[in-house]
Amino acid sequence: MSEPRDQDHPKTGSATRVTADLEARIARARGQRVAEAATEQTRQGDMSGMSRGLRLGSEFVAAIFVGAGLGYIIDMFLPTRPWGLVVLLLLGFAAGVLNVVRATAQMNAETAVPKDTPALRDEDE
Repeated sequence: MSEPRDQDHPKTGSATRVTADLEARIARARGQRVAEAATEQTRQGDMSGMSRGLRLGSEFVAAIFVGAGLGYIIDMFLPTRPWGLVVLLLLGFAAGVLNVVRATAQMNAETAVPKDTPALRDEDE
C-alpha cells in the first residue's frame, strides 16, 4: 500500500474557506437550537388556566382529606369520637384555604407586570 503524498492532496485556500463556511453554519445551527430550547422552556413554564385550577383544587381537597384522616385515626385510638374528626376536618379546611391563597399569590407574582412598564391609554378618553 502506498501512502498518500502531499502532491496528491494539495492544500489550497479553498479548503480553508469550505471549513470556515461549515463551521459558521454549524455555529448558526447551534445558536438556533439554543434559542428554540429557551423558547420551549419559557412556553412550558407558563401554566394554563386549567392547570392552575387543577393545582389549586387538588391542594385544597388534599388538605381537607389529610385533616379528616388524621381526625378519624385519632378518634379510633382515643375516646374523643367525633370531636377529633370535626376539629381536624376544620383545621384541614383552614389549611386548604391557606394553601390556595399562598399558591395564588405565588402564581400572581410570577406573572406580574413589571413596575417600569408604561400604562396604556384608553382610546375612549
